[in-house]
Amino acid sequence: TYVVLKVQNLKSSTIDKTGCEPCWEQDFMFEICADGKGFIIELWKKGLLWDSILGVLWIPFAAVEYATDEGPGSWWTLHSEVIKNGYEIQGTKTPTAHEILLDVYFALPF
Repeated sequence: TYVVLKVQNLKSSTIDKTGCEPCWEQDFMFEICADGKGFIIELWKKGLLWDSILGVLWIPFAAVEYATDEGPGSWWTLHSEVIKNGYEIQGTKTPTAHEILLDVYFALPF
């Protein structure tokens, strides 16, 4: 499995890991515009011919706090559907059996 993070027009992913409880321990850092609404986390399963999505999560920027250091993180339930208003993502729905531990925070520029 691997994780894909999409924010505004940027996209980054982890390497793929095996096992039923993979741990990526990977930091993502993006410079973003203040006009964004949130970001998407996707969990994918690597396939022989094609990959399949295990779950998706929309995190609005309003739910993200500022921090100066890493924290313990929070468990987030992944969903199977993305809610859109036209081309704009509004959220996710229909929980799956998958959860992901994320430590999400805003950091001030260096």
